[in-house]
Amino acid sequence: MSSEKTEAVARKIGRQTAAGAVVLVALRLATRSIDLVSLVVLGRLLSPADFGLVAIAMSVMMVFEAVMELPVFFALVAIKNRTRAHYDTAFTLLTIKGALLSAMLLLVAWPVAYVYNDERLIWLILSLGLAPVSRGLGSPRMIDHSANFNFWPNFVMETSGKLVGFVLAVSLAWSTRSYWALPAGTIAVPITASAISYLFAPYRPRFALAEWRAFGSFLGWTSVTQAVAATNWQMDQLILGHWVDRFELGRFAMASNLASIPWQIFIVQVISPLLVAFSQVRENAARLRGAYRKSVATIVTVGLPIMVGMSLTAGPIVQLILGDQWSEAGAMLRWLALVAVPSLFVAPLSPLSMALNQTRVLLWLAVAELALKLPLTLLGVYYDGIEGVLLVRLTVSAAVAICSMVAARDLIKLPVMDQLLSSWRAVLGAAAMAVAVVPLQLWLGAAGTTVAKVTYLAVTIAAGGGVYVGSVFLLWRLSGMPEGIEADAIGAAGALLRKLSRSAPA
Repeated sequence: MSSEKTEAVARKIGRQTAAGAVVLVALRLATRSIDLVSLVVLGRLLSPADFGLVAIAMSVMMVFEAVMELPVFFALVAIKNRTRAHYDTAFTLLTIKGALLSAMLLLVAWPVAYVYNDERLIWLILSLGLAPVSRGLGSPRMIDHSANFNFWPNFVMETSGKLVGFVLAVSLAWSTRSYWALPAGTIAVPITASAISYLFAPYRPRFALAEWRAFGSFLGWTSVTQAVAATNWQMDQLILGHWVDRFELGRFAMASNLASIPWQIFIVQVISPLLVAFSQVRENAARLRGAYRKSVATIVTVGLPIMVGMSLTAGPIVQLILGDQWSEAGAMLRWLALVAVPSLFVAPLSPLSMALNQTRVLLWLAVAELALKLPLTLLGVYYDGIEGVLLVRLTVSAAVAICSMVAARDLIKLPVMDQLLSSWRAVLGAAAMAVAVVPLQLWLGAAGTTVAKVTYLAVTIAAGGGVYVGSVFLLWRLSGMPEGIEADAIGAAGALLRKLSRSAPA
């Protein structure tokens, strides 16, 4: 195949992936907006101590859910000719997982409550266990919609669940001011979503394991990797629960939740289409390297200004949306937003390794992170409390990103320097944004009233965003306008303008 044809195919795949990612991001933005509003309202109605208590129970539940994780979605996507037996096997595996998870949580609830010296954790852990169990009882045929890039059913399903959970949680918080509002809303979301899934993907549940071998390769390395990764992610809160009071832990949990929202909206949705895109070009090394390089550039170009911007405006954001009782969470959010930055440069590694059937790479990276993070976190929290944990998070994130770049190099022969340079315009643009925003913040001074805080954020966000976009496009123009997200953005804007001009009345 000629180089011109190879580049044309790569561009086509890139556009298809970008289009799918844009749709997913838009849908996720809507659902995560509900989460953000829920956090804000519940943060106003409940105390940081309530969030700290529930954070411990949530961390325990999420670790054990990850231990029992079954990547049925990826397995079904990989099966070209799905039959009724495949769906039955998927449903049965998820049901077995739910039963085992319930038994495990039943066994650990009392020991956990004893370790943290809080009997309230017993019923919190047991009740929160209903969420992952009900999540696995949805219709397995929903995968057909996702595989065909039909995201509307998933959007309706997720949005309905979020809305029901939001209404229930806020109603309970308003009427009782009890921490039980948090688990109630959490449990209602998957129950509602699973029920609605049968409207879009009718399926009569039937227990069978006839096709379990088709899922076997995905139930090995990937499941273990999920368990180790979840332990890495929840380790901070579980350890902090021993060393700080519930108020401080609640503020840390809130800051962590806020910092994760941009990642959930943008990065997770970009990763989903990448599995399909990489699978389509995995037989051609040059096209695969090109697709990976472009995906890194796209993710960094979109994610870097968001995370850096969140770090720059963390204090005013927290004070505005949550109030003074959460003000200490602003400093935590400032650092937690930066923790995500190194991960942006290696976010496509997960779908790449799955497309190449090299998921054990992810396991070794997760184990290495655990081996590094656990002792450092213990030392950090012992000597410097939450500040020490934040420093450890940032250090480990950078170290894991470097190791991940080396892993990507070994998989597709893409040099580490090429991976870094694929996003050089975004990095310089983010640096220019920070240089412009920091003096502006000093000039604006502290914002006291609500109106002043809104004005402060509006001015800094507009200025920072303008400087970033202008810098990136200027650098793109000076570098010869190469293929990339900038060219795709201009092409999409031009197509939209042409469409609007044709539809406008004469």
